[in-house]
Amino acid sequence: MNAERKHKILIIDDDTDILELLKYNLVKEGYDVYTEKRAEKSLNRADKLKPDLIILDIMMPEINGLEICSMLRRKEYFREIFIFFLTAKSEKYLQLEAFRRGGDDYIEKITGLRALTHKVESVLKQDLVIRKWVPEITLKSMRIDRVKSAVIYNSRLIPLSTYEFELLYMFAQNPGKVITRESLLNNIWGSDIYMLPKSVDTYINNICSKLNTSVIARVRENDYRLNIKALS
Repeated sequence: MNAERKHKILIIDDDTDILELLKYNLVKEGYDVYTEKRAEKSLNRADKLKPDLIILDIMMPEINGLEICSMLRRKEYFREIFIFFLTAKSEKYLQLEAFRRGGDDYIEKITGLRALTHKVESVLKQDLVIRKWVPEITLKSMRIDRVKSAVIYNSRLIPLSTYEFELLYMFAQNPGKVITRESLLNNIWGSDIYMLPKSVDTYINNICSKLNTSVIARVRENDYRLNIKALS
């Protein structure tokens, strides 16, 4: 991607206030931001713009966001770009359906503006991968099952907490990439939950202890990386 070109973001939402708020904040971060209020026009708009990332509401008239996501993912260009759902709906079944349809992440509007901004920065500026629709990741003898929130290592079920699982899943999606502590805090816990920075070390140490291997290594004081060589 040309470093001199601004990343393009398309926001699809029938709420004018949300569109204006998101556009204002994302333009401040240096993105080219486009908005679309009419769901039935969103597919043609996306085809013409060829955005790098789409932010999509679920509850829209005419065509809901889940259907829009499915239709976009069937088009070759949109198979790899990031699609984030930003919605007022918090039901677990909708989150799972959003991932099944190809949504990369699911952020609730009530607390999600700063979290969304951080996640957009992670994928567009830091070149990290956030794809929660990926049902399974296998690295050597470790298998991460997102659907069941389970980790199998050397044929043994590893009992991880929710945050430990999300940490390991994020590292597994970004093998070889250095991830900062700040990025982990923003992506896993979000900006609305206060966490002591050193707490990240505790969670990482717990993961390594439960797997009995240094699967996540500290690169510098506040940077970490998946240590694939530590896996058997």
